[in-house]
Amino acid sequence: MLGRALKMAFWVTYDHLGKLLLANLFCALILLVPGYVAYAAALRGDPAAALLAGVGVAVLTLGVLLPVMAAGLAHLAKELIDTRDGSLRTFFTGMRRYAGRAAGLGLVYVLAAGCLVTSVWFYASRLGARIPWLGYALSALALWGLVFAGLTALLCIPALVQKGGGVWSTVKLSGLLVLDNPLFCVGLAIHVAILGVFCLLPPVFLLLSMAPVMVLLSSGYEMLARKYAALEARGGAGTEPAFDEDTDDYLNRGFRDFLFPWKG
Repeated sequence: MLGRALKMAFWVTYDHLGKLLLANLFCALILLVPGYVAYAAALRGDPAAALLAGVGVAVLTLGVLLPVMAAGLAHLAKELIDTRDGSLRTFFTGMRRYAGRAAGLGLVYVLAAGCLVTSVWFYASRLGARIPWLGYALSALALWGLVFAGLTALLCIPALVQKGGGVWSTVKLSGLLVLDNPLFCVGLAIHVAILGVFCLLPPVFLLLSMAPVMVLLSSGYEMLARKYAALEARGGAGTEPAFDEDTDDYLNRGFRDFLFPWKG
């Protein structure tokens, strides 16, 4: 299933590279604004101001800007997957439609991550010095909670766009998907991390950073949706439904189509 998600993400990006480049350029330019603010505050030489600006920029970027723009990209990716075509207008429509809920999700995850990171440090360093076994056990539990939250965060924006639910129902759905598909979600996270490292290069950041990541996550969610639709159609029998690649153009191509696209 992960292989199919990667294959779908590749061909969606390949077929609609122009739209994704423009959407990604818009996202990158927006993200440069708070980054410049934090950089300017750091240059002033005032540690308190730099810390305050850094925290504010981090919350604004991770809790609001990134989720809202990710929702727009996921909405565009959904249209590209469903119809094999799409418009850049869909990207802006998605941002406008899901802005409030996407920002709510972002702030929930920023708060959760802050609490869990603090717990990992506190229980290991403070409580661990007095009651080692309890401190390290709680620290490990908080660390696993942080990993779980990170995995659910990968699916929450595609889930929001696909299901259109509220903040808490989306978090719940993402959590259930991770619990039911742990290996798939870990594999998806590994590929997102690899892609993310590559996207940190300045030219790539401007042109292809957020867009391919969201296409990959949307493709992953699409595979999960198809899995459960197939299982429901079969009455829940089995654990891995058969996928018919012949009915999906994105899944029915190979290396020959990449080398000779005009022969498709």
